[in-house]
Amino acid sequence: MILKQKQGGQHREFEIVNDILKVKYSTLGEVKEWTVNLENIGDELVYISATRKKGYIISLVMVAFLIFITIALFMSDDVNGNLPVVLGSYLICGMVMGLLWFLPLKKEMHLVGGAVNLTFYQDSPSAEEANSFVNELIKRSKELLIDKYGRVDPDLPEDTMINQFNWLKNRNLISEETYQELKEDYKIKRLLTRH
Repeated sequence: MILKQKQGGQHREFEIVNDILKVKYSTLGEVKEWTVNLENIGDELVYISATRKKGYIISLVMVAFLIFITIALFMSDDVNGNLPVVLGSYLICGMVMGLLWFLPLKKEMHLVGGAVNLTFYQDSPSAEEANSFVNELIKRSKELLIDKYGRVDPDLPEDTMINQFNWLKNRNLISEETYQELKEDYKIKRLLTRH
């Protein structure tokens, strides 16, 4: 399963291959690639979204500045001499306001709670695809952890096995009922291997 994301000049690619997640981040000047074991991925999502409130404030200040210098231009004695300065101000303020309005807003999902935190764009390529991929990633990570730490091994000491089952229960990977079943299954298998 692959998720390709793009925001402005940044690209992110995530690929689930067996028990590994391949991650690739690329910008105009840099490419980073690494792998993450699925068992190291958390299952808690944190959403971060930016607003354009700062852009509104900066734009209002710039518009007020442009109005002020336009009035000052017409009140000055040397209109033709000050005109290039005013036009340059309009150009610079226009470019800054254009950047404020057309740069993509920060809209990210952070997958946290494990040994590794991952960041995804919330709506790239679409919100449904991003959420579907992240949910599949969480599901596979949980299955891997349950398979690894929920497997009954009568050769391991009782404290070790009970601690593993406890850890799974405390992370909400298994229910209380499953926890009790695993403990009973361990005790039965332990008794059978002794005889």
